[in-house]
Amino acid sequence: MLSLLIYIIVILFLVVMSMFIPIGNENSTVRRLPWVTFIIMALNVLIYYVTLPGQVSSMKEITSAAAELGKFLETNEPLLADEEVRNKLIAEGLIRKEQVEFLKEQLKMNPALQSEYDSWLRSSEVKELREEFNKKLTTLTMAREEMLWFKYGFAPNGKWKIYQLITSAFLHAGPEHLFGNLIFFFAIAFTLEDLWGRGIFAGFYLLGAVASCIPCIVSPSTLPGIGASGAISATMGAFLIRLPRAKIKLLFWPFRWLVFLFGKKRPVVMIPGYIYLVAYFVAQLIAWYFDKKSGGTSGVGYSVHIAGFIFGAGFAYVMKATKTEETYINPKIEAKVSFEAPAAVTQGLEMMDKGQFDMAERKMRSHLMQNHDSLEAILGLIQIYEKTSNYDQLNTMYGRLIRYHLSKEDKEAALYAYDNLLSAFPDKEVRVRIPVRDWMIICEYLREVQMNREASVEFERLAKAWPDDPNAVRASVQGAELALMSSEPERALMLFEMAQQMNPPAPFVNRIETGAEKCKKILQNRPDWKRKQPKPIAFDF
Repeated sequence: MLSLLIYIIVILFLVVMSMFIPIGNENSTVRRLPWVTFIIMALNVLIYYVTLPGQVSSMKEITSAAAELGKFLETNEPLLADEEVRNKLIAEGLIRKEQVEFLKEQLKMNPALQSEYDSWLRSSEVKELREEFNKKLTTLTMAREEMLWFKYGFAPNGKWKIYQLITSAFLHAGPEHLFGNLIFFFAIAFTLEDLWGRGIFAGFYLLGAVASCIPCIVSPSTLPGIGASGAISATMGAFLIRLPRAKIKLLFWPFRWLVFLFGKKRPVVMIPGYIYLVAYFVAQLIAWYFDKKSGGTSGVGYSVHIAGFIFGAGFAYVMKATKTEETYINPKIEAKVSFEAPAAVTQGLEMMDKGQFDMAERKMRSHLMQNHDSLEAILGLIQIYEKTSNYDQLNTMYGRLIRYHLSKEDKEAALYAYDNLLSAFPDKEVRVRIPVRDWMIICEYLREVQMNREASVEFERLAKAWPDDPNAVRASVQGAELALMSSEPERALMLFEMAQQMNPPAPFVNRIETGAEKCKKILQNRPDWKRKQPKPIAFDF
């Protein structure tokens, strides 16, 4: 009874864990840009979309050939009693040995049917049917061999080639397969790349892809093996050994589409790596066991995930045991970083690591006074103010960072910087206050990329932060109009009324009155159960 209770608790725990996907980890500060991680992700996306048209065409040919063969065998069912036909189907992975054994048992239990099949197989017409079968099987086989998954994925039925150990890790079955893998990968990979260096991490990733194919070599599948999940599982195993206590940021994926709606209240939790990653590994073991019992009908490579995870954990353990990271890797990376970054910034970062925040701030501020556009000093001061929760200075430094990106005409980078500023504040205490002109550019950019609801929220935040600025009226009106476009008449009305209280210039008066009247009509025509008071909505990217 106790063992059953423990089993149920474990299963429930794993079910809960499976509802979360990793989207990052607490070690978000890296010494250098993780170029290897970015390149691997870019290659996966590029290969998928470049090869997609050919894949669609190949899939149509395979589907058509398989349908013809299936219809032929259904019409001439006694052919399946022919051992030669069955062996060919097994060799191509079109039927499983378990199915053949089941058919044999059925024939043993029905001698009359067995005798009828044997008699039919000795008839003269069977020769022509066998030839027809061979033609249809060859058509299907050739169509499959021309497909990219069979050429460069890990070929089924033991027909694999050495290069497929690597190429299979860069092919994916669909957008969800692709981006699901990449989200898992990025959440962990950039930290390992920073710790181990670009060369070692690149080699580790490729070796992880190779190692994850071992189960398919030992026990060949009937389907081609594709996807980066084996190599990604290797990074997860390595992370568990290298940073077991580091917290992983998890998103409650059934409600992932609510991220913008929730804003700072989005369904994200931080869980220690040793809890989430062990749960992931145990879940793969259990899924593999039940999948094997059912004959591997799910099509998911659980054994590949397990092999990759074990390899990654083993690789990290060897790195840890031999102190390779401390002895060889860190000195080289630190030498490069120190050479690339200004000496004052490097010294300031060292002081910050020792907890000497005041000295680190003075050092970096002194450098920034002499070098007004020093991106390294700005980023260093941002780290200091984040660690010391100095939100006023954080606003100032992020404002400079946003201005820096906008001066380079990089609105996307400015938007990401603004997102980081929002994330730096505690829940329900967001007090963003950056220069109005830059804030307006960010709001306008959000509107340009058709993120109307988010732009509306930011226009509202700007107007409330700078109520005496001449742009506050414009921000309120534009925010209201965008809220109306986003089917939020309550918020739109609130913003129109807020603009009305600011003594708006003549050009805005008509827009405010027209917009407010439209909101009121929409709200009056709503059913009672839909009517509610407008609520301020936080925004996060």
